[in-house]
Amino acid sequence: MRQKLSEKYYKEREEICEKILFILKLDINNSFILSDFDDNMQMQKQLLDMKEEIQKYFACSTISSFKPNFECKRPYLNLVRGILRKQGYIFNSSNIVLKKENGENIITKKYFIFRNN
Repeated sequence: MRQKLSEKYYKEREEICEKILFILKLDINNSFILSDFDDNMQMQKQLLDMKEEIQKYFACSTISSFKPNFECKRPYLNLVRGILRKQGYIFNSSNIVLKKENGENIITKKYFIFRNN
């Protein structure tokens, strides 16, 4: 019987998750703000550049950002959520209001990431 990728490549999968969490630069509450993520093109590129490496160790057919000809509004967020969930992480989000430097308020989401043991 074929061995599951999650069993065969456990160490490599954990290393990828660690890289993703490092790129996200989570705060003390293990959270990040979506608008900061949307504005940071370098962070998005770093995550999307990991797609080939991720495909070696994860079954990606259920993650939209890996599907050809599939439009995804935020492929970088879809990738992060899909991969971390496969490794037992839980995502919670809440709406927040931030005040920009020009005094304008924006509504965005704050994502909290927890490990499901």
